[in-house]
Amino acid sequence: MTARFEQLARGFDGVLGIAAKRLDTGEELAYNADEVFPTASTFKTVLLYTLYRQADAGRIDLAQRVTLHAEQRVPGSGVLQDLDPGAALTVKDIATLMITVSDNMATDLIYDLLGRQAVAETLRELGMSRTSLPLDTWEILAGLHDLDPHDPSLTYEGLKARLASRLAPLDCRAARETPDNNVTTPRDMVRLYEAIERGQGLSPAAREAVLDILKRQKFRERIPALLPFGVQVAHKTGSIRGVRNDAGLVYAGDVVYAVALFTKRARDGYAATQLLARASRAVYEHFVGPIGQVES
Repeated sequence: MTARFEQLARGFDGVLGIAAKRLDTGEELAYNADEVFPTASTFKTVLLYTLYRQADAGRIDLAQRVTLHAEQRVPGSGVLQDLDPGAALTVKDIATLMITVSDNMATDLIYDLLGRQAVAETLRELGMSRTSLPLDTWEILAGLHDLDPHDPSLTYEGLKARLASRLAPLDCRAARETPDNNVTTPRDMVRLYEAIERGQGLSPAAREAVLDILKRQKFRERIPALLPFGVQVAHKTGSIRGVRNDAGLVYAGDVVYAVALFTKRARDGYAATQLLARASRAVYEHFVGPIGQVES
């Protein structure tokens, strides 16, 4: 498989990282699996897992309604920024939007609700020692153009305009591979998804709820793209300048495996996305068997 991954990555102008684990046999695949990559939005699954742990402990009420305010808006992906101020959604609804449409405003509402200490505790308990998540999405987006996220003069409108004005440089702060940025490794992400599937630290009801939200993911051009019709995937994508990621669980009959596919330093985002889809197919064929004609 190393040779196959190398062949897939031949000619790619970035760095590809792969980790996968078949959960019934424990067989693992690895290709740059311990290389550090910017998480982009894949870190949102850590927040979802932490949220349901906090709900299990009675610290958070998922049915509580949160009123949206204009000053909480975050540009980029998602729909909450486009709603009128005063709308009130449940914590569960906000968490669902955080995953299914990668809503940035929803993400920062959940991160604020959890607190950074709770998120750091999740990483510690899961043994995700190469993962660091000090930033919310507002801070990540500001880092794309090396802006100060805490500058009071930086408004939602101003950041949105800057993001739309030009591509971020590949060496921007948001693409750093250091612990002051949100970073992880493919192997760490596989560890997270294995914990979710096994219900580690989650009640049975919380496990089912987390998986249900992840299975509702709307962005399907990476892990699921070239897999056979009917294969279920519970996953979360992530994209920033130079970075295309996807990580999750694949359910193929009796075979269940966790997989994390990451790229960085890539000038061509479309090529990176296509590479991840092909890598996902290669992992599937190794664990499950050859794929015939792929349904469109």
